[in-house]
Amino acid sequence: MSSEQRSKHPFHMYEAIFAQPQAFTYVAQRNEVLIDNCATRIASCERLFLVGIGTSYHAALVGEHLMHLYGGDLFTRTFHSFDFALYGPRITPRDCVIGISHRGNKLYTVESLKYAREVGCYTVLITGEGVTTEVVQSDIILPTVPQDKSAAHTISYTGTISVLSTLADRIGFHRTGTSFLSKSFLEHELSELLSVALETENEMVRFAHEQVNRRRIWLVGGGPNAITASEIALKIKETSYLQAEGMSIETMLHGPFQCTEAEDLFILIAPTAPAQRRVFELAGLIQEIGAAYLVISDGVAESLYANATGWVIVPKVPEPFCSLTCLAPLQLFTYYLALECGTNPDGFRLEDPRFARARSLIQL
Repeated sequence: MSSEQRSKHPFHMYEAIFAQPQAFTYVAQRNEVLIDNCATRIASCERLFLVGIGTSYHAALVGEHLMHLYGGDLFTRTFHSFDFALYGPRITPRDCVIGISHRGNKLYTVESLKYAREVGCYTVLITGEGVTTEVVQSDIILPTVPQDKSAAHTISYTGTISVLSTLADRIGFHRTGTSFLSKSFLEHELSELLSVALETENEMVRFAHEQVNRRRIWLVGGGPNAITASEIALKIKETSYLQAEGMSIETMLHGPFQCTEAEDLFILIAPTAPAQRRVFELAGLIQEIGAAYLVISDGVAESLYANATGWVIVPKVPEPFCSLTCLAPLQLFTYYLALECGTNPDGFRLEDPRFARARSLIQL
């Protein structure tokens, strides 16, 4: 799709999706020194806890994968902010708590950081630009990108993962003396590969048009790609209000598959990774019940999805980062589903007076 055609899109979500490759580089470069200073402190901690809600929670889960691979064996665990604040683990001053909040004001993320500060933990807030410290306090703030203009957060998610990627690498360096991710990859190469992944736009337009009337959309993956499944299901619910569920492959096989129907659509997120074979086993089950399925992969196992309704090829990257390359086409699919449904992907359904009144009744 030409740049002239893209300029005709009226919604902020669309603009944000295509700004993600540059945003990943921008965030990594602007925070380089600040992240290294932060990593020096975290590297001496005994445990690291990542907390967030919604899309921020999904980013935290990706961050946990990044820390496990590149963080020098620092014990890392992710909590939903609500659970951490109200039911969380017993923490000590030797721990670090990182709160993730795009706008910096989510109630239970603020409460989680308050709890951590009261205990004496080192605290970090990863958030969008312009957040005031009066809303939430932490020892350090790592900024990502200007605030998402769309309620369907996309670019802020990618910006957060950029921070977490660099942070994991620097923590690992300070703990082991070895850096596993090159500066070139984080600040240049991944951005280029994300741009390539976004070249799937025309396929996503077609898939959204063909599949919009499905009874329910199921998104399935493994490891970091199970997180992508959950994130895109959330985006579909937020933007087009369709029924969508995202989960890990093994969760799908142990019960949820029994409530699927031939009228459903499955999206199998299956790049080259340990979970790929298991995800493709689901294709046989889908064919037996007569449902349709789309495949997002990196092209290595094309023979395995010859019977798919459609497939999209993305660049091959190390597994934690396929949570971005596989994400980008599905964000476009989500956007075009909203256009097919005639909904506003930016508005969180607040243009509907019923939902506006309901939203006013509670603090998020």
